[in-house]
Amino acid sequence: MQEYSIPKKSGASFYVDEGECFEVSNPEGEQIADLVAFTREDFSEKYSQAYTRHLNDKLRISEGDSLYTNEGNPILTITHDDCGVHDILYGPCNEWLLNDLFQSEPGGCRENLWVAVQPEGISEEEVPNTLNVFQKSTISGDQQELELGRSPADPGDVVEFEADRDALVAVSACSAADIANGDELTGIDLRVPDYTTIHGASIQNEHNH
Repeated sequence: MQEYSIPKKSGASFYVDEGECFEVSNPEGEQIADLVAFTREDFSEKYSQAYTRHLNDKLRISEGDSLYTNEGNPILTITHDDCGVHDILYGPCNEWLLNDLFQSEPGGCRENLWVAVQPEGISEEEVPNTLNVFQKSTISGDQQELELGRSPADPGDVVEFEADRDALVAVSACSAADIANGDELTGIDLRVPDYTTIHGASIQNEHNH
C-alpha cells in the first residue's frame, strides 16, 4: 500500500480494482472527508447518497454497510471503521455555501472533488452528493431539525473500504471552517494500492493560475 496526504481544502482521486481495499484516515482528528465513487466502465453510474440511505434502510452507515450507485449496485463496502459516525444527509460544501453560510474562502469539497476527477472528463455537474466521512449529523426536536455537530473522529481514526466493482474514487478534506471540522481545518490521509496513481488537486490552485 502507498500513503498519500491530502492537504487541507484539497482533494485527490485514484482507481481501485474490485476486491481491493483502501483507507481514509484522520491524522489530527475532528476533520471531515468527503468521498464519491464512479464505476470505472461507465462514469454515469456513480455513488448515490439517496439510494445508499434507501438500500441500507438507515440514516447513518458504518462497518458492514455498502455504498450504492444510482443503478442500485454496491460500489464500496465499509470493512473497518474506527469512528462509526459518518453522514449521508448533507451535500458537500461548495462555493456558494462557503460564501453565504460560513463566510469562508470560496472553493469547497464539490469543487475539489471535481478538479480531482476532471482529468477523466467528468464535469462539475456530474459530481454526486457525498459520503461525509467522520461527519456528525443529528435529527432532533419536534420538527425533526437537522443539525451538524463536531466531528467525533479521534486522531488516527481509520475507515477501510473494499471495492465491490472497479471504481474511480475521489476524496477531499472538507473546506468548511466551522465547528463541524473542529477548531481548525486539517488534512486527510489515504492508504491505497501500490498499483494506482493518485491525482491530487485543489480548486484554490486552479483559481491562482
